[in-house]
Amino acid sequence: MAPRKTPQVTRNPDLVRGIGKYSRSQMYHKRGLWAIKAKNGGVFPKHAPKVKDAAPAEKAPKFYPADDVKKPLPKQAQA
Repeated sequence: MAPRKTPQVTRNPDLVRGIGKYSRSQMYHKRGLWAIKAKNGGVFPKHAPKVKDAAPAEKAPKFYPADDVKKPLPKQAQA
């Protein structure tokens, strides 16, 4: 049996729904963002986007009609 995951606990518990216990600036320090910025010369590090693999070629449909289905020609004028 797989080990149970412990539930994630927020770092900023709600006092009332939508209002956190800590202010935005307190959370900035609590999360250690100041240390990350200081380590990278006062700027948050930029991550280059990952290169996506080329999309595979379009596959032919697996269904083929048994008989040729006649498509009516477009009519120029209605009688």
